[in-house]
Amino acid sequence: MTRARNASSPPTAAALLFVSIWLGCTTVHHTVEPYRSDIDAARHLETEAERICRDMAPARGVPEQPFVTDGCSGFPDGSKVSCCVQHDIPYWCGGSREQRRRADACLAQCVASHGAPALGRFMGGGVRITGHPRVPAGWRWGFGHAYPSDYDAPSPERPAEECPVPDPFAR
Repeated sequence: MTRARNASSPPTAAALLFVSIWLGCTTVHHTVEPYRSDIDAARHLETEAERICRDMAPARGVPEQPFVTDGCSGFPDGSKVSCCVQHDIPYWCGGSREQRRRADACLAQCVASHGAPALGRFMGGGVRITGHPRVPAGWRWGFGHAYPSDYDAPSPERPAEECPVPDPFAR
């Protein structure tokens, strides 16, 4: 006779604890070069992120948490790290559902422009699934604001830019 493993077994409980901690982790400092070791480059990026955020989501304002980037959030950075940093800025700010859709499409487009169209589609789809503002993760939409957050109401008076965040590595 075999015994069914229940959800409270030690391996399952340990796995659930690990996933809960991993999802809840928020980057508290830059982990991407040059921002990790170059204070001036980090300050320039943070100032630019604040400016973009004020333009992108004026009703929400600049997030309480300072802007930090971890590049591609657990995915190997490689040549597409600038795409991930660009994507982190609107994700830090938060905003409307449409702004999130546009930011995710811009990530896919940027990765594709670096010679990896299939990877761009994969990454774009991945952030659509895992980046919802109600997911308790450090990379969720609006991660600079207190959890839980949600989408802003659409702003019909503001025309949408297709990919509004400039390449942070081009200074």
